[in-house]
Amino acid sequence: MTPAVLAVLAACGGGGAPGAGGSKMDRMMSEGMAMQPDPDSAFGPLTVGADWMTYAKVNKASFPSETHGGRLVDVYVNPTGQAAYQQDDAELPVGTVIVKTSKQADGGAGPLFVMEKRAAGYAPDHGDWYYAIHWAEPDATWAKKLGGPVYWRTPSPRAAYCSDCHDGYDRGVGGVPAEQRAW
Repeated sequence: MTPAVLAVLAACGGGGAPGAGGSKMDRMMSEGMAMQPDPDSAFGPLTVGADWMTYAKVNKASFPSETHGGRLVDVYVNPTGQAAYQQDDAELPVGTVIVKTSKQADGGAGPLFVMEKRAAGYAPDHGDWYYAIHWAEPDATWAKKLGGPVYWRTPSPRAAYCSDCHDGYDRGVGGVPAEQRAW
């Protein structure tokens, strides 16, 4: 692993038990609640990626993602982007949607993490990616910290952590570890 990749992983990643609140991502979620509410952080039904269960699962088994709070995750890619996602050097086309499901340390459902490649000009400083964190039923501990369910999406400052971390990855995507790839 290159020093640059290690730096990104260290900057975004964990240190705490999976979903226990000790990782940078978990701290960001807690800190997000102190931010001023905005229209892009109001809870509602998942919009982008709501059909994720119809997407291709691109990993063999759940794997830990330090950059997502140390939670166990599974990655799903829609048909628009699946072929390009599975090629390390291919440009991901506009309309690609990637959904990362997550599990808490106790096996309960964690947040859904969503990325969508949008048209040039949407967010040029961030590869034109849209990001969202959707957690419809956080466990009691997280519900207390977060004030209930969350749906933070760009351009809300509450979702800025996503681009802060993903900007350091090739194509803006962290990917699936080689030994877990389903292709």
